[in-house]
Amino acid sequence: MSSASPASAPSRSDAPSVMRSIVRGHRRRIPGIMAVSFFVEGVDMLVPVLVGLIIDAGIVQGNLALVLAGAAGIFVLRLLSTWAWTIMFALSQKARMFERHRLRVAVTGAVLDPRSRPIQRPSGEVLSIATSDADKASDVMDMLPWAFPAGAVVLAAGAWLAILDPWLGVATLVGILVMVLVIRVISPILSARYDAQQSKAADAAATATDLVHGLRVLQGLGVQSRARAQYRRRSRIALDAALINARFSGVAGGLTTLVTAAMMAAVVIIAAQRTIAGDMTIGTLIAVVGVARNNMGMLQGLSGLPVWWASMSTSGRRVRDLLADLGRTIDDPELSIDHLARARDDRGEARRGERRAGVGGLHLRDLPLGAVPAAEGEADGDDEDGADVVAGAPATTRLDLTVPDGRIVALACADPRDADAVIAAVGGKGESTGVHLGDPADPERSSLEVTTRTRFSTRADLLVEPHVVDLFDGTLREQLATRLPEGSEEGWEERALHAAGAEDLLRILPESYDTRILDRGANLSGGQRQRIALARAVAADAPVLVLHDPTTAVDAVTEQHIAEALVAARRDEDRATLLVTRSPALLRAADEVVYVRGGSLAAQGDHLDLMDRDDYREMVQR
Repeated sequence: MSSASPASAPSRSDAPSVMRSIVRGHRRRIPGIMAVSFFVEGVDMLVPVLVGLIIDAGIVQGNLALVLAGAAGIFVLRLLSTWAWTIMFALSQKARMFERHRLRVAVTGAVLDPRSRPIQRPSGEVLSIATSDADKASDVMDMLPWAFPAGAVVLAAGAWLAILDPWLGVATLVGILVMVLVIRVISPILSARYDAQQSKAADAAATATDLVHGLRVLQGLGVQSRARAQYRRRSRIALDAALINARFSGVAGGLTTLVTAAMMAAVVIIAAQRTIAGDMTIGTLIAVVGVARNNMGMLQGLSGLPVWWASMSTSGRRVRDLLADLGRTIDDPELSIDHLARARDDRGEARRGERRAGVGGLHLRDLPLGAVPAAEGEADGDDEDGADVVAGAPATTRLDLTVPDGRIVALACADPRDADAVIAAVGGKGESTGVHLGDPADPERSSLEVTTRTRFSTRADLLVEPHVVDLFDGTLREQLATRLPEGSEEGWEERALHAAGAEDLLRILPESYDTRILDRGANLSGGQRQRIALARAVAADAPVLVLHDPTTAVDAVTEQHIAEALVAARRDEDRATLLVTRSPALLRAADEVVYVRGGSLAAQGDHLDLMDRDDYREMVQR
């Protein structure tokens, strides 16, 4: 089954509730858990009544056999209750842990799925929702097996007290009503305060994540003290929100304790007066006191439900909203544990990890570019942002570009926006991009347009390495082998590093290929991260490789070495390479340079020949 497309996914308000989804997922198990829980809570309330009966019928009457039999019966009942509680607890906790895992997997799967809608949220906030909020929302499976049975038993105990004496029933009923009113008043307030607390905590987590990832930059700028001060402010705001919530929860807890204590005192006083007057036996008095004591404990527990529910419902809503922003829902079958456990990325491979044959190159047909033209009367020059423009150039023009197998073509764009437009199109960010794998004009070979719908099944044949690279936690060898084809010849690591000008990493990194690279390459410099990403792309050996400014973080000498080694590594008859760059070394090494200026094709040919153009030379030397 396929999930709804992000465009047709429901909005936040229309998205299914996470809490309801959790309950629906265990609708067959919940009745059994509830039945066992009713038995456990019922035994707790029944024991004081049985003790009272044994006192009246056994101890007061001097019937030792009845006392012994009653004590043995209570022991067996307690034993059964404990056994039943163990079963109930195991079942409810199993369901709770399963839901915790399911929510985490669903959120993580939605975030990682390239078909999800892009979102503008700090990574720390997303991490907080995928962990803390997913954990709290699953607590509903811890609450249900206790809350409803406890509430029902409290009402049953109140009815039994009312049967014994109407005033006992009135005292119990008044206490329950006051408790309900308190819960009704504080629940929405607690929910709003908890939502604010979680948001502040997520902001602090996001700030901490950003600071850790940008540690090298902060150290280079010498602004660690300002960064620490910023985090302290965010952390203090989160702490203040938590303290306010805790104080309010404490006041609410104190009120409920006062109400339950007053109710128990009233019940005990009324029962004692009835016993002194001879209307109740001593055993009944003991039973009433025991039931009232149990009632007080259960009511105090039930009084904590607003805080509990506020945390669960708020966390569930945050999970729902994140999934809705991603264009997904909690009930999406493609986010289920079973599906994600079996699923693998659709990359268009007949056999996973196979070395792909050439596909006929990369062909861009009628690709729209959108450089902004100069105003009427302006001479050719730079716009306000420093981008080159051409007087009289159309606002949107079309580009035709062919990168055949066995060739390395460089695309030099005077306006970085044109380069971004090409990378977005090649990445399949559109319903119709004009980007084809294989020549659409060749009747003897099939071609496939790279679009939003097809870009996932073409990933085995097309690899687009963006300018901003991502490295994951793992060893250097694991980084390089991310998309390594099966059966790669021995020494592939050395060849990949050589093509990226990164052989020196083997001398710098303490454990060579087994050195652990931290998330996002936090323990590497910018140039090292860039070269490892380039080596990873070369090791993938994709039939079509597109690189966007792969050498901006390295020095000129290293850049020249990379240009020569990269071209040599991709010089195969069934491999096509497009370099979107303004690097002189890469442009010089390419077989052909396509120069785009002002949103249109300005020239193409050999780099040295194009250097005769003043505008091209100025762009390259900038």
